[in-house]
Amino acid sequence: MLDRGASGPFCQTWHMTMNRAVGLLLSSCCALAIGACGGDEESASPAPTRDASAGGEACADVMVPGHEAVDVKATGTECGVAEKVAAAAEGRGRAAYESGGFACEPREASGGDTSYSCSMGPARVTFLYGTT
Repeated sequence: MLDRGASGPFCQTWHMTMNRAVGLLLSSCCALAIGACGGDEESASPAPTRDASAGGEACADVMVPGHEAVDVKATGTECGVAEKVAAAAEGRGRAAYESGGFACEPREASGGDTSYSCSMGPARVTFLYGTT
């Protein structure tokens, strides 16, 4: 039977090894927890907008007299910017245009509507423009 009160060199070495292992484990867990929480709030970056493969962030429809832009999506930019770019399609017919640094290219869509794809570097705004 094992003597639980033993204090020989083996037991002292075993206790030191276990204390060191537990200390390392706790230190690692704390470091991981702090890293997962972000730690320094000043260095936190804003949440990224979903990428193009995910279809972008869905934004509000934009109403202009007699027309509307629907299915407005923003990728790499904010919805407020995307909505302004979509509103700038007013009065353009089915022509290409630029707004807020975005170059917008039209394509004919079903029902006489126009599908726009606007880009500025990696940022993208897409929407369907038609009559109300």
